[in-house]
Amino acid sequence: MTTRFGPIQIANSQAFSHHLNGFGISPYLQEKLVFLGQFEVYQQASALAETLLGLSVGASQIDRLTHFYGGAIADELDQAATPEAPETAPVGVVYAQADGAMLLTDEGYKEAKLGRIFAASALRTSVVEERGGHIASSVFVGHLGNAAAFGVKLAKQLDPYKDRGRDLVFISDGALWLRQLMEKTCPQATLILDIYHAMEHIGSAGKAFLGTGAAASGWFDEQRKLLLDSKLDEVLTNLNRLPIAPALRDSVCAYLRSNRDRMDYKTYRERGLLIGSGAIESAHRTVMQRRLKRAGQRWSTNGAQRVLTLRVCAMSNRWQLVRQHIEPFNTARAA
Repeated sequence: MTTRFGPIQIANSQAFSHHLNGFGISPYLQEKLVFLGQFEVYQQASALAETLLGLSVGASQIDRLTHFYGGAIADELDQAATPEAPETAPVGVVYAQADGAMLLTDEGYKEAKLGRIFAASALRTSVVEERGGHIASSVFVGHLGNAAAFGVKLAKQLDPYKDRGRDLVFISDGALWLRQLMEKTCPQATLILDIYHAMEHIGSAGKAFLGTGAAASGWFDEQRKLLLDSKLDEVLTNLNRLPIAPALRDSVCAYLRSNRDRMDYKTYRERGLLIGSGAIESAHRTVMQRRLKRAGQRWSTNGAQRVLTLRVCAMSNRWQLVRQHIEPFNTARAA
């Protein structure tokens, strides 16, 4: 058996001689290699194992371990995270955000959907001015496939927060399926259209007439101020005055009108709420892209989902789900 101390021989009468989950690797080392496998590409994970643990473990072995445990924990990960004790549970506003990103698979590009749930109390401001901040803890949901299946997963993680009413705040790009999901799952939640997506649409209309110079910047800033003051009708009037292609103008105006009920930014800001979806945008980079969208990568759909499952597990601080499938962790737990 391969262990952190190198290969050792053990008697057939010992429990570990039966190769836990089919791997001739000690439980301790299995966990470490699975963590490396979800953290880095397999070749680099192999190099890290040799550097950090002094062991030579092939990339293909780490691949097999990662694939196995990514499948083993899937059903448990889909269940809602265990609610925190009352004295430590988040109070006040809880945010939820979701978006998709394309992954290259053997079947072509497929959209991987990612959700993020976090409490306002988890927001941290950097001590360095203008450096922004970070979110101390989040629960993530990841799915490579259709919107309906992702919606089921996200709804399960939102279940503990249904009683928050309007203090459950969902920020999105305005996609109809996300809106319908939240209206069905958490009908009392506050739904907000990400202001950057709103301004992106408005900006496309302004750019079509004004280009990218100072005049365009001034017009853009004026529309943003109007939006922040919840004056959507004035923005629509300004858009209708632009001598641009009717199809573009109508498309932008239709998008804004369809999201009118989610654009009361003045009220949102008075409540101290976030109005941008930067949290999910950054999550795409940290949860998915750094592992699943590296140069030259192309995935099987099954392989991508299993690695994404482990990424979500690790980034949600739920790694105990992996440990529960590995002895002696589950042996000790049973005892």
